[in-house]
Amino acid sequence: MRWSLIWPRLLAWLLIPVLLLGGSSRSLVGAHGHETTPPGPVEWGVAVEPGRCAILRQPLPQPRCLADLPARLEPIDPGGQWWRLRFDQPATAADWIVRLLGRPGVAELEPAVRLFYQWTPADPLVAQQEWLTVVGFPAAWDDTIGRAGVTVAVIDSGVAASHPDLAGKLLPGYDYLRRDDDPDDEVGHGTAVAGIIAAAADGQGLVGGAPGVTILPLKVGDQIGASSFTIAEAVYGAIERGVQVINLSLGADTPSGALERAIEQAYARGIVVVAAAGNTPDSVTFPASYPEVIAVGGATADGKRLASFTSRLTRVDLIAPAENVLTTSWDGQEPSWDRRTGTSFAAPMVSATAALVRSIAPDSSVEWVRQTLRETASPLDPPGQPGAGSGLLSARGAVERAVLRRFAQTWQRADLPVAAGQAQRSWLWGPAAFAVTREPYEEARAGTRAVAYFDKARLELTDPDRPPQDPWAVTSGLLARELISGMEQVGDGRFVPRAPASLPVAGDPDDRLGPTYATLAAVLALPPLDEGALITQTIDRSGRVGNELRLAGYGVRAGPLAPETGHRVASVFWEFLQRRGVVYTGGRFETADLFWPPFAITGFPITEAYWTRAKVGGVERDVLVQCFERRCLTYTPENPPGWRVELGNVGQHYYRWRYGSLPDQPPASDPAAMAPVDGSGRG
Repeated sequence: MRWSLIWPRLLAWLLIPVLLLGGSSRSLVGAHGHETTPPGPVEWGVAVEPGRCAILRQPLPQPRCLADLPARLEPIDPGGQWWRLRFDQPATAADWIVRLLGRPGVAELEPAVRLFYQWTPADPLVAQQEWLTVVGFPAAWDDTIGRAGVTVAVIDSGVAASHPDLAGKLLPGYDYLRRDDDPDDEVGHGTAVAGIIAAAADGQGLVGGAPGVTILPLKVGDQIGASSFTIAEAVYGAIERGVQVINLSLGADTPSGALERAIEQAYARGIVVVAAAGNTPDSVTFPASYPEVIAVGGATADGKRLASFTSRLTRVDLIAPAENVLTTSWDGQEPSWDRRTGTSFAAPMVSATAALVRSIAPDSSVEWVRQTLRETASPLDPPGQPGAGSGLLSARGAVERAVLRRFAQTWQRADLPVAAGQAQRSWLWGPAAFAVTREPYEEARAGTRAVAYFDKARLELTDPDRPPQDPWAVTSGLLARELISGMEQVGDGRFVPRAPASLPVAGDPDDRLGPTYATLAAVLALPPLDEGALITQTIDRSGRVGNELRLAGYGVRAGPLAPETGHRVASVFWEFLQRRGVVYTGGRFETADLFWPPFAITGFPITEAYWTRAKVGGVERDVLVQCFERRCLTYTPENPPGWRVELGNVGQHYYRWRYGSLPDQPPASDPAAMAPVDGSGRG
């Protein structure tokens, strides 16, 4: 048997039941967000020796040597040598895998390995959609393809509902010309626009920039164009339907007061209005020139230059490819796909990007979306050309900025008051992010997720489509648990075995007295103290647990029991988790609970609290240490009152453990440096 290959993984696996269950089978509701979802079946593979483990045929085929396992058995290979074992719980898996190690007839054992993939639409025409890559949509899709709850109103010539790339993508619309509920497309223009925005990623035809969003087709024109009054009426209709984005791929060189008033109303309701800048270089185009509108000019197909026909006089926010844009086509008879040219087909690329941004940041204002689109655009060479605005659209950059906004909202609640001098306390996250990157995670849509590392934690956005008001939309990793177990988590129930971290939990980085994370692995299963008992137990670097009665003088007692993990929270840490203070929320500073729910930021305790001697600021001191799933807390009695209880630098420690050393340079974009996020749609 190739035990040497699986032994390190097996040893790491043996720690999982203690860390996941903490001696209790109760769920961890309220502390984990998406990670509290009950783990799926734990899979192992086992190879049997046919000569020593006969295959029973009744009632179902199974190896005799595995017949007593409390697991579902499924054959992997037709010859019956390899079998999949599905255990319902990690603890059960760990117990029975140990039993199988020396069992006659068992040749090999290995845990399932998760392979990751990069999501790309399989639609056959995607390779010909150069514009997707030019503006960075495939990279943006790593985070979101758009939420179905985000709607883009296409106010145009109608949309062909029977087009295979748009079937199922359209909400019931309206024909403002015939006053009926059938906004059929007589021209094909609206169908082409809708395809650029949201053609389905369904394995046929092509794909839109935001294939997950929905389209509201509002027909306002025919072969000879559309009336400004009809368009204005449709804008009001879009407002009533609660859309998030309006696309206007039409224009004229004459302003309309009625249309401008309608657009002002849409803007006041927080709706992003995108319009084409026009196809005449020396003319001003409306409605693109209205200040409430995000105006889109045209670039060449490769995005490197201005298109020859795009307006140089219209106020332009940014540009997108407007030449030979492959999209959905409709001639009134048959659906097809064709290339189109004009700023009419640049604007929907920006509308699609705005829809992606609104999927991640639904509480963002129109001006925040505009600023994001402009600041992430790539300037043309030379910059400042009339008609180019801020440059070429970057869907990837805009979506990444929306992700940073979500991280910023989480950071700003507790730590912006500290940074702004509104609160005198230690950081909950840290003064700034030192790394912003992507890491593998099974449940993430494309197999990776955005993460931001701060001194004291890591922020993660596994599902950017979850709304900001969801307290588990942005999660904080179970870093302390990983550091102690040596199991790097790459999915809700998936782990990569590593060695436990030999970094000091508390004190200075060069401290050699106090426990490391690896030290604490030996005390995970020790029983809790009696409630109210004075905490005098100690632990040193070697993991030796002792008792010093002098420590009773600090008056720290064993507090409430967390039944989910079977450990008590030290009284000083429980008081810390109940603290109220100044927070930033809803665009203002106010007093509220710092931690809600109480274990949301820390997770449940996975160790008892222990006193240790550690070097703090170069001086050896008494420090109380207790690790929770996400964080490790320290209590240093000699510190000033506001800094006696602190959250340890788990974020730094984890990054060193996983990557070897901290980055040499700060990240290009730091969520802690973003302007305060209102969250009410005004910022």
